[in-house]
Amino acid sequence: MRRPLAALLLWSASAHAELVNFDLSGAIYTKWLYRNNDSQGLLSHGNPFWPDNLSGDNGVGSEFELGIKGRVGENVEAGVRLQSRFGALWQDWWENGDLAYDEVNTSGESLGMNHSQYIKLRGYYVRASLPISWVDSLLVGSSDFGMFNEWTIGKVRFIDRDNGKGVFVQGTLHPEYFRYHTAIIALPKLFVGPGWSTGIGDPNIRNPFWSRDLAYGLRMDSDVADGTRLTLIGTHTRDSEIDLTDPDAVGTIYPTCQDDLGNPVPGCEPDGAVDTYTRYSNSVATLEAQVDAWSGGSFNFIGGYSYSTVDPALAANGVALNEGVFPIPFGDFHGTFAKARAEFFDVGVSGLSLKLEYFNISEHFVTIFGARREADVLLTDGFIEGGQLPTLNLANEFVDFDDAWVESIVGWHGATALLEYVGDVELRIEETFLGYNTNAQFRDVDTVYPTFLHSDGYTDTDLYDYANVLDRGRDPRSVYRRFQDRLSSISVLSALFHTGVGEGLDFGVKAKFIWDSDGREGSTTEDDYLGLLTRAKLWVSYPFTLGMQVTLGSAFDYWLEENRRGSPEQGYGDDTTTKVRPYIDFRYAYQGFEVRYSLEYLYKLHERERDTDQKFHVVRSKAELKVAW
Repeated sequence: MRRPLAALLLWSASAHAELVNFDLSGAIYTKWLYRNNDSQGLLSHGNPFWPDNLSGDNGVGSEFELGIKGRVGENVEAGVRLQSRFGALWQDWWENGDLAYDEVNTSGESLGMNHSQYIKLRGYYVRASLPISWVDSLLVGSSDFGMFNEWTIGKVRFIDRDNGKGVFVQGTLHPEYFRYHTAIIALPKLFVGPGWSTGIGDPNIRNPFWSRDLAYGLRMDSDVADGTRLTLIGTHTRDSEIDLTDPDAVGTIYPTCQDDLGNPVPGCEPDGAVDTYTRYSNSVATLEAQVDAWSGGSFNFIGGYSYSTVDPALAANGVALNEGVFPIPFGDFHGTFAKARAEFFDVGVSGLSLKLEYFNISEHFVTIFGARREADVLLTDGFIEGGQLPTLNLANEFVDFDDAWVESIVGWHGATALLEYVGDVELRIEETFLGYNTNAQFRDVDTVYPTFLHSDGYTDTDLYDYANVLDRGRDPRSVYRRFQDRLSSISVLSALFHTGVGEGLDFGVKAKFIWDSDGREGSTTEDDYLGLLTRAKLWVSYPFTLGMQVTLGSAFDYWLEENRRGSPEQGYGDDTTTKVRPYIDFRYAYQGFEVRYSLEYLYKLHERERDTDQKFHVVRSKAELKVAW
């Protein structure tokens, strides 16, 4: 059948008009990961709690991402993001998602869905600006939760940026005095709750019920005066489970409303509805004041309160059952925190600034939904430099060897002074003094306070393994100990010299010294710990051509640790650690073509008085190529 020319022209015009309502974006990301070991995969550190088939230090693989944004109307838009599954190696031909580890399989179809490279719907949203005077925008679907803060509901890490879903309303009742943001968020069933789950896999839960597990958030902002803003945030997280005594519930223990002896159960009567109990809840509120009214500086204060409660009948005690690996203290706890920061500009000299910060986080402050990585709430460089966050629920997994780590600051009480100069030389001098609200004697770490198994020694994130077979020191989440009487100080000096040679030769140096002491059990001095920890880094970088930067450097560590590890019964031993890490880093960008290559050699000598010495010769590299359009 021949279609009339007019009809073809009309169809063509209609199709063209519809296409202008779409914005398409795409990206291809490829990663090469190599190390002189025999592991296979695309990820240095995967999930430590259950085995996966994507972790390993030797492999190359690619991902494809497709973004589609549609203009539904002048004030309404919608979007989705499609992403190929992470973990497939270039060698994984023909994978279809079958998992066949328990049989001889040479078909190439044995590694599971991670290696099948299928396209997955990662995120979707609808955003509308509705003609309602007190509503500015409505968002339904994916969000990174960046509207709250690190202490309440934290912005999710990059790899989870579209996984979070909810309904979000932002509005204005008065442009200066009252702006608000509300949210109802679906809880991630695999990390916001006791045991890093909302009941999944908990031995106390017969029929996990997570589809009504929600978090609620409210943020209110007010410009109370010129240059002064107040922000109040309140969040509530609730993990609920069904009441198994309800005769209408699936798996009820009273289906006929009779006990084991055939007697009627008082109050038991089918009514077509199922009751629920709260397995776990966490409420957090913060009040923040930001003052920028003075041209010579700025001031910030934030304080908060938390309440955490867990039902021992519905949540297994992971402190007792999982060797202290648990994201919350087990019980009902009230906690507080306060942080004040002052910044002074051009102190005597143009470009010189002084920052002062006081912080006090109580031992019982709990934020189960707070920021887990890729954030930092304190000025200090900290112990392991990647960032300091106020939760035990950190996410130091799904990272490569060159990614920064975060540490918990629950119980930290101290102050930081930071002097910075920006000019031909960028200078940074820091001094931080730390006390600990978690200092205690005879703390119950058997049933109440999680220790995360490893709480002795300086943390070595360069050679970290979750089983600690390499004796890498304290877990970054370990803040509670049975006996602790700890004091610490952190001193940092860093400088970046812009020499002006050639196209821009830069020379950098950084030195850090940590004094870390712990009297441990107060009745004796024989178990006292003292760590004298020196870290240094030296590098030079040069832009050889437009878009290209090459950096050559080396890091050096020397740690002296008295009574690093042991017990009062067996005694303690002194450790000495020497590490040298020369490296080269190459970056190049041209018209959306971005490439990075990093190569390092890591030598470590760990001399242990009470155990066999350890020596490491590690060569590892990572290359990344990204093209986006």
